[in-house]
Amino acid sequence: MEICIRPINIDDYHDFFVIAHKETYRLTFQDEIPKEFLLQEFDRTRNNSISNEKSVVGAFFGEEIVGLAIHEVRADSDKHEYGWIHFYYVSQDFRRLGVGAELVRYSKEYFKRLGFKEFCLRTGEFNTNAQAFYLKIGFKHDTNEDKASLGGVTEYFMRYDIT
Repeated sequence: MEICIRPINIDDYHDFFVIAHKETYRLTFQDEIPKEFLLQEFDRTRNNSISNEKSVVGAFFGEEIVGLAIHEVRADSDKHEYGWIHFYYVSQDFRRLGVGAELVRYSKEYFKRLGFKEFCLRTGEFNTNAQAFYLKIGFKHDTNEDKASLGGVTEYFMRYDIT
């Protein structure tokens, strides 16, 4: 069965969103996600998808959602815009099957269509499997932005050059 990446209405995949965020937060912060933060993230994702319907995508095996990517456009202090991956997630049972690589390919094409030459993300210090995957797939640590602290946890800033 092939992996299919397609835009989704996040309201239709609320339960998957919650599972994905709970697991990712636990890996990143070694703690349970606060309910208020989870609600804020869901609203943020819904609003993001309203402004750009292709910004929130699911990865599917058949009809089963197995992955999620949330794309944003951000600007730095100099108002230089860049692509931002707000969230990547692949269900544990579907890791190492190419789902993550397909999500990155979608992201690359998504941001390329918007005219960007790069996109970025952060990953938590405890999420070593994700860090290894990102490095393997072509992300680089950004030494200028690396090792920011969020909630007392080190997060690594990573950049993917679109060529």
